[in-house]
Amino acid sequence: MHPDIQQLKEFYSLHRIEIHQLKSNNKHTTLNSVEFTFREYKKMILIVDEYKDLKLNNPLLNLVLVLKELSFINESTDFLDWCSENEMNASSEELRRYYIDILPFVKMVKTHFENGKINYFISDLDFQLNAGAIRSLRS
Repeated sequence: MHPDIQQLKEFYSLHRIEIHQLKSNNKHTTLNSVEFTFREYKKMILIVDEYKDLKLNNPLLNLVLVLKELSFINESTDFLDWCSENEMNASSEELRRYYIDILPFVKMVKTHFENGKINYFISDLDFQLNAGAIRSLRS
């Protein structure tokens, strides 16, 4: 087993992760909604799923997508930066409320990572090239 997948499994178990895809009722067709359970906390997360990975229904792959999105939110400088990077409409009140609401959750999640930096366990290059651990998760 790939070491990154083993780390994902351990993280998944340790933090009692559950991820359920929700029916999309948002106007932002590029975003998918999931319910993310992290320990005793539940939160709706909007995910950009350009490779349609959620359709594979793989819990570890879904965890990668959620952590990648939380990391992206954490690294954004503000709402406008997040919208710009995701090519989303910054005038959307719904997205603005989501962003403000998710920030405390992101802050809490990142305390469970070394150096306070959210790790999604897969390199961006492997993700884009469908190589290494991500290839195993997608097959």
